[in-house]
Amino acid sequence: MRALRLLAATAAIGTGLWIGTALADAPPPSYPPGYTPAYAPTLTYDWTGIYIGGHIGGATTRSEWTYTNLPFVDSMGQSSNGFAGGGHVGLQRQWGSAVLGAEAAYTWMDQQATSLSSDGVTSLTSSAKSLLLVTGKFGAAWDNILAYAKAGYALGDVDYRTTVTSTGALLTTSSRQQQGWTAGVGLEYALWDHVILGVEYDYVKFNVGSRDQLLPGGGSSGTTVTEAGIDTQMVTARLSFKLGGGRP
Repeated sequence: MRALRLLAATAAIGTGLWIGTALADAPPPSYPPGYTPAYAPTLTYDWTGIYIGGHIGGATTRSEWTYTNLPFVDSMGQSSNGFAGGGHVGLQRQWGSAVLGAEAAYTWMDQQATSLSSDGVTSLTSSAKSLLLVTGKFGAAWDNILAYAKAGYALGDVDYRTTVTSTGALLTTSSRQQQGWTAGVGLEYALWDHVILGVEYDYVKFNVGSRDQLLPGGGSSGTTVTEAGIDTQMVTARLSFKLGGGRP
């Protein structure tokens, strides 16, 4: 009796193995054109790769500073708006739905605003232009949509100058590159495997502090800029071309 049971079990196992082998060797099932079975796997976009592109949009800048030219002391807040645009290059890698990367972006802008000094004859101008942003990037991907945040280093040309209001003649200046920090968020959509559209918001902060104003020839003017800081906010549309990644 035990022998019969063992023989039956062996036959059942052998039959199962034969059926499994036959199914594995069988050609895949065919479906009518345009039909996709419900269990078919979904192909997911891969954001891994190097990308390069351009961006264009607008910026608004708020500049607060105090100009001292004794006996006159002028504290002011100035605002300006204008065009912002440039190029960017970066690399990123995707793990599951997480995307990590780094990016360098150059943005040209010319944000400047002018106030009249309390002496009645001098114009006081602050300006910020030519931004370089180097940032780390962290995002979450849903197929070909990527939402991300970024933060890092900022470098920009910041200038404080005074001129004769009636003629525009330069009196003093302190133009130089200023270091700061930046943070932002963005949303991107992969239109095709290697073409990406996006929109991004960036906040840039320069804590300028104090500067000695120089004469046009380079000598000291005896006037100063103190308590100075500049905030810039930008919203830009982006077009990027990516190498690698795409859909598997």
